[in-house]
Amino acid sequence: MVSANIDIMWILMCSFLVALMQAGFACLETGFVRSKNSVNVAVKNLVDFCVSSIIFTVFGYSLMFGASHYGIIGEISYLDLNSSSTSFISFYVFQLMFAGTAATIISGSVAERMKFSGYLLVTCIMAAFIYPVYGHWVWATDALGNPSGWLGKFGFMDFAGSTVVHSVAGWCALAAIIIIGPRIGRFGKGGKPIDGHNLPVAVLGVFLLWIGFYGFNGGSTFALNEDVPRIIANTTLAGAASGMSAMIYSWFLYKAPKVEHLINGVVAGLVAICAGCNLFDEMYGLLVGAVAGIVCVGGMLFMERRNMDDVIGAIPAHLMAGIWGTLSIALFAPLETFTVANSRFEQFGIQLVGIAAAGVYSFTVLYVLMLLLKKFTSFRVTGDAERIGLNISEHGATTSLIELISQMNLQAKSGDFSKPVDIEPETEAGHIAMFYNTVIEKFHMETVRRQTAVDELYKMANYDMLTSLVNRRYFYDLTEKAISRTKRSGRMMALMFLDLDGFKSVNDTLGHDAGDEMLVQVAEKTLDVLRESDVLARIGGDEFCVIVENFDSKKDLEQLAKKIIKTISATHQLTVARANIGVSIGIVVFDGSSGESITTDEMLKKADNAMYKIKTSTKGDFLFSE
Repeated sequence: MVSANIDIMWILMCSFLVALMQAGFACLETGFVRSKNSVNVAVKNLVDFCVSSIIFTVFGYSLMFGASHYGIIGEISYLDLNSSSTSFISFYVFQLMFAGTAATIISGSVAERMKFSGYLLVTCIMAAFIYPVYGHWVWATDALGNPSGWLGKFGFMDFAGSTVVHSVAGWCALAAIIIIGPRIGRFGKGGKPIDGHNLPVAVLGVFLLWIGFYGFNGGSTFALNEDVPRIIANTTLAGAASGMSAMIYSWFLYKAPKVEHLINGVVAGLVAICAGCNLFDEMYGLLVGAVAGIVCVGGMLFMERRNMDDVIGAIPAHLMAGIWGTLSIALFAPLETFTVANSRFEQFGIQLVGIAAAGVYSFTVLYVLMLLLKKFTSFRVTGDAERIGLNISEHGATTSLIELISQMNLQAKSGDFSKPVDIEPETEAGHIAMFYNTVIEKFHMETVRRQTAVDELYKMANYDMLTSLVNRRYFYDLTEKAISRTKRSGRMMALMFLDLDGFKSVNDTLGHDAGDEMLVQVAEKTLDVLRESDVLARIGGDEFCVIVENFDSKKDLEQLAKKIIKTISATHQLTVARANIGVSIGIVVFDGSSGESITTDEMLKKADNAMYKIKTSTKGDFLFSE
C-alpha cells in the first residue's frame, strides 16, 4: 500500500511538471513573436490546454486506451472517475497532460497570422482525431499489460513520446503552415527574418520546459523505480549536449551563436531523448542530444530555404528531432530491450514504419480537413489584421506600447506632427513617448525655422524690401498670368504706369531717409484707393505699376487714375518736414476679346510712353496709350 501510494504521488507530481510545460511554451512562443502578437500567442496556449483537456476526457482517452478494435482505435466509453481507482485516475491525469502538450506545440509554428477561431478548429482536430488514434497504435495495452495497438505489437518503441507526442504535433504544424503560408514580409521580395520581441522570456520558457521534461520522461515509468534517476540524468545530458552542439554549429555558420538556435537546440535534445531515455547510458544520452542539436539547426536552415515560415522552429525541434530520437533506439539501445526485433537493422525498419505511419496519418488528416474547412471558414487573418497585430485584431487587446505605435503611425500617415503623443507615466512606452515628443518638438521648431527662412527668401525674391510691394520680377510673372486670364475670359485688363513728380527734389533736399519715408507713404496711400484684386508693384526708384482686371470701361480707369493722383498729390507729413509731390500716369488697356496677343514688355513700354508724354507736358495727370 505504501509503495502504491508513493507511485501515485510520483505520477501526480510528474503530471504537475508536465503541466508546467504549458507555461514554458507560453513564455517561449511569446518571446519569439513580435509584441503586437504576444497576447494572442499566450491566449492560444491557455485555450488549447482547456480544449484538449475537455476533448481528451470526453472521448479522447477511451479512443487512445480503450479496448482495441483491430489495433486501430480504442472503444469509446464513459470515463467514470468516481468509481475508478486512484492509480487509474493518476494515469488518466498524466495522459491528459500529454494530450495538452501535443496540442500546444502547433501554436508557435502558426503564430502571428492564424485566426484564433481557425486555431481552435485545429486544436479540436488534433485532440480528437489525431493524437488519441496514433497514441492507441503505440501505447494501448490489454488487461495483461501487453501491447494492443498495431504498432506496439509490431515492436515499435517510443518510451515517452518522441514520435507519439512531438513528431505527431510537428507533422500537424507542418500541414498547418503549408495551408496558411508565411507571414507578410518574411520571404519573397524584400523578405527578411522577423525577430522576437523578448528573447530573455523565451530563454525562461526553455528552462520551464526543461523542468517539465523531467516529469514528461520520469513520469512515463508510472512508478518511482530504479529507472527514474537514469531517465532524469539522460534528460539533463541530452538537453545540455543538444544546446551546446546547436550553439557551436550556429557559431560556425554565422560567426556568432544565434539565440534562437541555442534555444531550439536545447528543446530538440529534450525531445529526442524521450524515446529511449530509459534505455541509454550517459554516453549515448550525450550523443543523442548532440546530434539532435545539429539536426535542429540544419532543419531550421532547410525550412528557411524552402520559404516555410515556422515562427518558433517547432518543426525542426519537435518533428525532426523526434524522428532522430525515435531512430536512435535502434542504434544505441541494448539488443535485449527490443520487444520483437532480433537485430538493430530489423528494429531500425520497425522504427521507420512507426515514423512513417505518424507522418502519413497526422499530416494527411489535418491537411485534408483544413482544405475542406477552408471552403467554409478562413484560417488566416487579413493582411490589415496581420499588420495591426493579432492582439488588437483578434482580441481587442492592446498595450501602452501598441497605443504609442498607433499614435506614431497616425502621425506618419497624416503628416501632422503638431501635437505630441500621449504619455503613460512610469511605463517603458511612456519613456519612449517622452523622448519622441522631445524629438517632435525639436522637429517642429526646426520646421518653423526653415519655413520662416523660406518665407523670408520668397519675400526677398518677390517683394520690395522698403515698401513690401510686389517687385519688378514678380510683377512680370503676375502680369503674364493676368494677360492669360484676360484672353480666356474675353474681358479687359489695364496696366497703369506711375512716376512721381518732384520726388527728386524731396530726396535731394531732405535726404534719402525722407525719400524712403515718402515712398512708403505713397505705397500705403495708393493701396487704400485700389481694390483688393488690383496689384500695386514698385518696379524701381520712384516708379510704380498697377495691374487692373475685370473693369467695364475706360471710365472706370479714369476714375481710379484721378483717385490715385488726388491721393498722392496731397501734402505728406514726413519725420523731418512736410513735402508735396505729384504723379504722372500712363495707361495701356488690353482687350481679351480682340483675339490679339500682347506681352508684358509691350504693355509696360506702351504705358511708359504714355506716362512720359504726360510728364513732359502738363504733369500731374494721366494719359491712355494709343
